[in-house]
Amino acid sequence: MTNVFADLHTHSTASDGILSPEELVTIAENTGLEVLGLTDHDTIDGINPAIEFAKGKKVRIIPGIELSCSWEAGDISVHVIGLFFDHEGKSLRNLLEGQRKGRFRRALRILDLLEGLDITVEPLRKRFLASEYEKPLGRPHIARYLFESGAVRDFQAAFNQYLRKGAPAYVPKPVLLPEDGISAIHEAGGLAFIAHPGLISEWDEVWDQIRRLSLDGIEVYYSEHENPQTEFFANIARDCGYLISGGSDFHGVMDKSAKRLGGSGIDKKMFDTLELAAQRNFQRKTVAAA
Repeated sequence: MTNVFADLHTHSTASDGILSPEELVTIAENTGLEVLGLTDHDTIDGINPAIEFAKGKKVRIIPGIELSCSWEAGDISVHVIGLFFDHEGKSLRNLLEGQRKGRFRRALRILDLLEGLDITVEPLRKRFLASEYEKPLGRPHIARYLFESGAVRDFQAAFNQYLRKGAPAYVPKPVLLPEDGISAIHEAGGLAFIAHPGLISEWDEVWDQIRRLSLDGIEVYYSEHENPQTEFFANIARDCGYLISGGSDFHGVMDKSAKRLGGSGIDKKMFDTLELAAQRNFQRKTVAAA
């Protein structure tokens, strides 16, 4: 989309991005973005630093998160974006603490499997143990180590050879049901969106399940969506009365496709619609709690 006003899907070092929240704010301002949604994987730890650093600058920070969800019966991953929620409240923090611990145990199990393949991972294990639950650990952290240590030729090769499903060091993620993730976002007063639907290979199967959930919207504008996909998901949003979101999914220069911050997102009219919906949602939540 041209005239991107708001990029509502970005990542920092609080999860698996390579730029700090402060660096993201600086780049967003230099790029000319008016609004930046910080949606780190399964953590909200980068939000306050980003908001604090953005004071007096021309870019506004929207609290966000990308929750990694799946179902007990299978291994299909569904990501749910939360936006405009109360990041100081307890509802999301309690859920995320359990997720953080589960991801930490998974990361150590992956290292065990890599060691069994005669790959030296002790330096990374020490780093993980030193930080323990400071941030949610994921496969990208391990992939970067494998690349930087020379175990693989590039970042993506780490997934292809060792970390993808069916590879020798693959370990399934801890399960967070999509409905539970959506509920936690709503409890915090936020809006919930299905993330990058065009990347879901089993879309028809997933759609049959998530269309019954209390989603607020869908991420129509996304850096890896082709034009026909964008149109397809825009039609779903219209038919279902969904809100429309969008973003680049920027992680930094080691991203597999080097997504550009602000390269995808939504215009001002779309953002104003989201913000109005968020305000109404917050008012309803306040009245219900009174």
